[in-house]
Amino acid sequence: MLDVAPTTYAYLKTSSGPLLPWRRFRFPIGWDEQFPVSGPLRPGPLHLEVGFGDGRYTVRRASSAPDERFVGLEISSVSLQRGLSNVRKRDLNNVKLLKVGAGFAVRHLFAPHTLTSITVNFPDPWPKERHEKNRLLQTAFFELAASRLVPGGAVLLATDHPEYLAFARGQARVSELFVLEEAEPPSAVFETKYALKWKTLGKPLFYQVFRYSGLPTPEYPGLERDKTMPHALLSGQLPPRVLFSKQVTPYAGGHVILHEALQSLGADDGDSSGEKWLVRATVEEPELRQQVLVSVRARGERGLIVGLEPFGDPVVTPATRGAVHAVTEWLLTLPAIEVETRSY
Repeated sequence: MLDVAPTTYAYLKTSSGPLLPWRRFRFPIGWDEQFPVSGPLRPGPLHLEVGFGDGRYTVRRASSAPDERFVGLEISSVSLQRGLSNVRKRDLNNVKLLKVGAGFAVRHLFAPHTLTSITVNFPDPWPKERHEKNRLLQTAFFELAASRLVPGGAVLLATDHPEYLAFARGQARVSELFVLEEAEPPSAVFETKYALKWKTLGKPLFYQVFRYSGLPTPEYPGLERDKTMPHALLSGQLPPRVLFSKQVTPYAGGHVILHEALQSLGADDGDSSGEKWLVRATVEEPELRQQVLVSVRARGERGLIVGLEPFGDPVVTPATRGAVHAVTEWLLTLPAIEVETRSY
């Protein structure tokens, strides 16, 4: 019987240009390698901006402090493109932009006590009381932020929403890790896209510094990343046709949603018979949501391999491994298919 080897994944060490393909790196990312310096110089302070919008504030800060390093996060593709355009126009080499949410990035992409500041300009206030759980600046995030800030580092908040400001202050106090400071904001803070809009409408704007005290913080285990994609080996054959319906499977603190199964046309190079299915899935976790593909391929005459495809550079979290589990469990409902080994 011919076995098809599971897909292996090669991680990057460095990346050129302002757009960082963060999924391609081991965690936490080695930021000194992303912002190399020459000679006896030491790397400058590392700053993080959550939700950089069109990037104008990021660009001003980076332009005025060329020896410091700036990392920006966005989840909006449109904002990411605008930010990239502004960074490239100024030809800045001390800025990296990433498309990823704040919770996942702060926890997994930065080593403990390496950030000098975390800037949060005009976050979504989630004004309805039942939506408060969606606000970024909650006690859990302050604890996480403190674990990544250097002693004396700060979370910097700009907002037009007094209730959000009061909420954030209260949550920071609960963490007992921050000192609240009143400070004059940098002039560029209130010249961002949203700040200019609110000023035009006559809305008051607020600025708050949350200074990390240096007290001990909770520990956050890193995400172990294996070069081998999760997979399972089964015995049996794929039937010519099956009925498929949407399935939701809880797994490792998240959920896996199987949307559809598609039959591939044409033979695969590593496939002895040409049979291959692709199952489209969504993996939802508290800090990360991913769209992934799980393949089901024939191996030899009477064998199958189920594996997570590298397409889209998926981050292999415990819940992502659940996508392979969910597809495997679905296949076991078909006639004459059994598990030989599971590796996920």
